[in-house]
Amino acid sequence: MGRTAREKAFRWGAAAVAALAVATAVVPATAVAAPVADDPGPQRVGGAPKVPQGAVRTADPAPGKSLELSVVLEPRDPAALKRFVAEVSTPGSPRYRQYLGTGEFAKVFGAEPATVERVRAELEAKGLTVGALEADGLTLPVTTTVAGAGKAFSTEFDGYRLTDGTTGLVNTTAPALDGRVADEVRTVVGLSTLGAYKPLHTGAKGKPRKKSAETADTAQTGPQPRLTGTTPAMCGDVSTLFATAVGNIPAQYDTKDYWAPRSLAAQYNMANQPNVQSGSTIAVYSLENYDPRDNAEFQRCFRTKVPVTPVRVNGGPSGAATGGVGLETALDVQTIIGQAPQSKILVYQGKNTWNDGTAVYRQIVNENRAKVVSVSWGLCELNTPTSAQDAENLIFQQAAAQGQTIVVASGDSGSTGCFVPDDNGNPTSGVPNQNQLAVDFPSSSPYVLSVGGTTMRDSITKQTTWVGSGGGVSRRYTVPADGFQSGVTGAGYTNACNTASGTCRQVPDVAGLADYYTGYPVAYGAGQYWNIIGGTSGAAPVWAALIGQANQDLACQANGAVGYVHPALYKLPSSAFKDVTTGHNNVTQSGNYSGLYKAGAGYDLATGLGAPNGREIVAGLCKAVAPSPAATFNALTPARVLDTRYGIGRAGTTPVAANGTVKLKVAGVAGVPATGVTSVVMNVTAVSPTAPGFLIAYPSGTTRPSSSNMNWLKGQIVPNLVTVPVGKDGTVSLFNSGSGTTHFIADVSGYFSTATGGGTYLPTGPARILDTRYGIGRTGNTPVDGKGTVSLTVAGSGGVPATGATAVVLNVTATAPKSTGHLIAYPGGATRPTASNINWLTGQTRPNMVVLPIGPDGTVNLYNAGLGSVHFIADVFGYYTAGAEGASFHSAGPARLLDTRYALGAASATPMKGGVTQVLNLNDGHTLANAKAVVLNVTVTAPTSGGFLTVWPDGTALPNASNINWTAGQTVANLVTVPVVNGKIDFRPNAGNVHVIADLFGYYS
Repeated sequence: MGRTAREKAFRWGAAAVAALAVATAVVPATAVAAPVADDPGPQRVGGAPKVPQGAVRTADPAPGKSLELSVVLEPRDPAALKRFVAEVSTPGSPRYRQYLGTGEFAKVFGAEPATVERVRAELEAKGLTVGALEADGLTLPVTTTVAGAGKAFSTEFDGYRLTDGTTGLVNTTAPALDGRVADEVRTVVGLSTLGAYKPLHTGAKGKPRKKSAETADTAQTGPQPRLTGTTPAMCGDVSTLFATAVGNIPAQYDTKDYWAPRSLAAQYNMANQPNVQSGSTIAVYSLENYDPRDNAEFQRCFRTKVPVTPVRVNGGPSGAATGGVGLETALDVQTIIGQAPQSKILVYQGKNTWNDGTAVYRQIVNENRAKVVSVSWGLCELNTPTSAQDAENLIFQQAAAQGQTIVVASGDSGSTGCFVPDDNGNPTSGVPNQNQLAVDFPSSSPYVLSVGGTTMRDSITKQTTWVGSGGGVSRRYTVPADGFQSGVTGAGYTNACNTASGTCRQVPDVAGLADYYTGYPVAYGAGQYWNIIGGTSGAAPVWAALIGQANQDLACQANGAVGYVHPALYKLPSSAFKDVTTGHNNVTQSGNYSGLYKAGAGYDLATGLGAPNGREIVAGLCKAVAPSPAATFNALTPARVLDTRYGIGRAGTTPVAANGTVKLKVAGVAGVPATGVTSVVMNVTAVSPTAPGFLIAYPSGTTRPSSSNMNWLKGQIVPNLVTVPVGKDGTVSLFNSGSGTTHFIADVSGYFSTATGGGTYLPTGPARILDTRYGIGRTGNTPVDGKGTVSLTVAGSGGVPATGATAVVLNVTATAPKSTGHLIAYPGGATRPTASNINWLTGQTRPNMVVLPIGPDGTVNLYNAGLGSVHFIADVFGYYTAGAEGASFHSAGPARLLDTRYALGAASATPMKGGVTQVLNLNDGHTLANAKAVVLNVTVTAPTSGGFLTVWPDGTALPNASNINWTAGQTVANLVTVPVVNGKIDFRPNAGNVHVIADLFGYYS
């Protein structure tokens, strides 16, 4: 679009008003309209556009060419946003890890509605088509043409061709807006389409290996890594493929020419992550299509089953995954699979334009489905439009406020981030800024974890700097004087950003394997080829996997994701890192920058703090926050808070749909306080299921875990006690993980609170205090009649003191019932409630844990609500007292600690054998190290015969007690609160073979 002389001479703001006054001085005053006093006139928004050096002018873009833009507004209080991010990310802050939930950012920091409408009106008045406000509360999508944008924003557009042959257009000036709204707009993205982010991988040229027809499609045997957390081993056929010389391709070997996942994990102390069933969801940022057959081949070889799900943004990218397209995404995804086989991966894909690339970040953060984001795309900061930088840096702030960690490759051009080598490694002619010291964006954003590169052969002791490791000093971004890089300046630091206070942002923060001559084995080319690929885009997903491992640590699960990691990471001891002290990142090896930057002891501008010492980093980041608040127990007379059959606790009377969720309000209901509640104790019953399934109970507002609370078959009535943390909004979620519908009933029987006045827990037993079959706890050995009650004395029985106990923890079993029925347990002297604890059918044996107040006379009542008789058994597992001598409760998990089907917590993937004790070690080094008792949901499945399971503290004699009873083939679950001795608990089935699963829901200390 050509420029007119009038447009070229036009200037804005106060100067324009002054110029206009001079030009019209000869006109009679009555003919000149006086300027409006409060109208500041048009103002330019954002930085001036950049035309890369070496770009060649081409024809002006067609006026009718369509443009998709994003008008990004200022947060309602930018300073408050910065303070909030610092508070939720800094250890010791009262707000530490109290993140915003999904959708809350717009309410707290989004633009005011009146502001949005003023800006919308301004844009529409200029003829632009404005879409609905995005979920961040800051972004207005705009559709227009080159001509429409030029008129609306008072700019022109020139066409250019870059040295790599790509073409695009650039706005010649920053966009202008009415001065009354200009200050409320951060930037406009999409006016420039010249240039794009680059994938930051490098390949070992000439070394692709094609699978032949003779290559056996075999994989490792043994436990599935996804379910056990065992770092996967490479299959024999691919190992042999690499070890076979073919033509000019030499034989290549693990730890010499590449690092297979298990070998690398061992060097980084990341191997065999525990607590795997609560695996993290990790997002991969991608600006290309990829071939799912590549990942399928990798997973075949390594015997992993990580779900990889594409999420297309604005329609996603175009073009097939051929000719190298998709290789970056394959490297990112497969590296995460290898290091975090328990994770779930979401691949967010968009077109590689500035507007679409920004939109991909925005959707990842707005959806907030992944707490870790791996990014392997970037561009030299000097060549990245400031509009994209301003918009994306704001998105990264939002991610930090929500507890998301953005992990970014630092770049592959060393200290000269704009350097582009030709095939001989020399500077490519015409590429702009490639002899300048520069860093990459988004690596330079202070809100992302920037990952540099190393080279390593044989072992971590021989690692050195990879020369391509992007590093240096940002020209645009600063860190406050008291920020995370306070007191940290790498050798060679200069004030490139001209800051008067604080320091310029330094990168990288950390490092990992990146040299493609010692890189990552990757399957690509429709799964037909294997190659060794490197670049900092291999190091970044390693760190993303490590942050994912931290997020599923018990302490981090209970207290929030790692999130914006810098303030905590930079405070870790030096032992948390494998320091890199040799080498440099001067990839050009010429000019005035020889040797910039050199690695050295401590932080440096080549490798940051160093490579990871994984377990120490996980422990350090999760110890940075105190355990979940200590809470005491308050018993309640059971009360019904949910019955989907009758619309109690939920609108309507329809059953819960397959894969449906009931969000149940518990705070402020049925005696539960409105505030201060950490967890609630409920008896949940599934009724009339139309297909097999299981329940997952978890705090609302958190990622649904992979644990379970109870299992059912079609038509069964199945209850179980659950202790579940309460979400920030006072609700819990009950998920029907089944293929059919089911009704849910929930009866609340107590809660844990941080307020004073509750009871502390004292473990005791297990000890049997009632068995009507043998006259224990009741005279005679006759069953309990239909509609009959057992008044059971618990004070002074089974380790419960005669005075001072306020509530008791019992495992109650109903056996040999003559008819269908259910149990109602309630304190002695109280009115019998309508809530139920156990449901049974004729002839069934059903157990359930019961936590209930002890009546004033020291008794509890067990009521047989059936018409036929039934025997009751009761085992004590502890009690609560009003004094402070007991242990306080801490929410944790849900997290799977034991699954004998997959060798999790067990020596092998074999069932437990009747009469044989299996020990579970709970000492994870920090979270459970001092636990006095744990709360577990224990499930038995695939028993070969009828039997029962006893769970008891290690180092004590096998008690005469049981926790779960079953018949052959049944899957049965029950809540267990068991004392811990020696940091261990013991499991023992009495007969047959049976698989056992245990999920942690909390602990006492």
